[in-house]
Amino acid sequence: MKPKELLVYVEDQYCGVLREDNRGKHSFEYDISVANPPQISLSMPVRSEPWTGIAVEAYIDGILPDSRDMRQRIANLYGVNANNPFALLTAVGLDCAGGIQFVLPENAENFRQESQLRPIDDKHIAERLRAISAARGPSWQIDDEHWSLNGAQDKIALQFNNGKWYEALGSAATTHIIKPGIDGLHEQAFNEYICMQTLHSLGIPVATSQFHIFDGLPAIVSTRWDRARISDDQGGTIITRIHQEDMCQATSHMTSEKYQTDGGPSAIEIFKCIQDNDLGEDSSTLFLIALILNFLMGGIDSHAKNYAILEPAGKRPTLAPLYDIASIYAYEPLRKQRKLAMSIGGEYNYKRIDLRHWRNMSDAVSSDMFEFAKFFLQQYALLLPDAFHQTSLHALEQPALQLTDQPANDISLENRKILVQRIQAGINAQCDRVLGWFGKPAMEF
Repeated sequence: MKPKELLVYVEDQYCGVLREDNRGKHSFEYDISVANPPQISLSMPVRSEPWTGIAVEAYIDGILPDSRDMRQRIANLYGVNANNPFALLTAVGLDCAGGIQFVLPENAENFRQESQLRPIDDKHIAERLRAISAARGPSWQIDDEHWSLNGAQDKIALQFNNGKWYEALGSAATTHIIKPGIDGLHEQAFNEYICMQTLHSLGIPVATSQFHIFDGLPAIVSTRWDRARISDDQGGTIITRIHQEDMCQATSHMTSEKYQTDGGPSAIEIFKCIQDNDLGEDSSTLFLIALILNFLMGGIDSHAKNYAILEPAGKRPTLAPLYDIASIYAYEPLRKQRKLAMSIGGEYNYKRIDLRHWRNMSDAVSSDMFEFAKFFLQQYALLLPDAFHQTSLHALEQPALQLTDQPANDISLENRKILVQRIQAGINAQCDRVLGWFGKPAMEF
């Protein structure tokens, strides 16, 4: 029986074929007749022999949503097998994270032309967000909308153009990711928004985000950094894709292994990936800063899929802007919930990590990293409390936050104030503890 095939394109350039044999095993083969085919993953450099095994399985698994429930909803909508990533990619492989697209051979000639934008207003966006949040049926993704977002949190992707929202159909590119926040967590979308804005205020490269209330439903709206707008010949703009992959894909780990405790990449393994693939000192420094800021902010969910690598064709890969950072301090975590996604020098509990753990991790990476770690620990322990204070003040003074003329509900506003107070108290305590390592007094504001 002839293997099933999907043609693979990166940044609109054909590069090879993904195959599934009659046993359900997958392989990817670069088409070496193509001049300088773009690479799909750091884990699968260009070569003439097909790639098989964990590198292929981890890569295509990582393209799809983490949640098995979400995969089942896609499967129900398109009539495919939820347990088969190849089958799912035949349905939603035209607008994935990064620049990659998976195209049925019979559609190769016309898939670029089969794109359409359908206007959608705030009310209907809210309906879609409520549907995925409430897990009602398959309506989290409408028929013929071919996008796939990895990550466990419920989200949708849309295109924003000339001040209006659109559903991107066929091969049309989405530009923004919209998340209603995690069910069961108090004001989680606002939590992520102010944490990301705080990092932005400190000059850290982060995904551009805004807080928007869609027909009474709060959500965080993130601009996709794997998309770019360029001018066309008619004076308009074209949305192009920029290739990227997450750290699970780059290190050949399945999505189920995204946490280090589940067998996923450690911080040391990610530093090694950065070094071995020549991402540069800026990328190593950004990853070190990310580890430190998550430690200070109680950002416990920064697992390997929440770090990504930008890999534009023909250019040096670099660590992508940071994303999906929120603080656990708002939720009065129990001891077992105080674990970071990656250990620091063998310790996961952010309350127990001390300077020796940072030395242990640093010494395993390079001879001079500990000096950098000490510098950034002191710097951000001094700067973070006031940065969060100023950012949250600004946010609370604008309860509707730029993107809606709908006034915030009084109860929601009060809840956001409580959330801010809790996060501020947690940040202050953690930063005070770190400054004590260096014999420095806490900053007051």
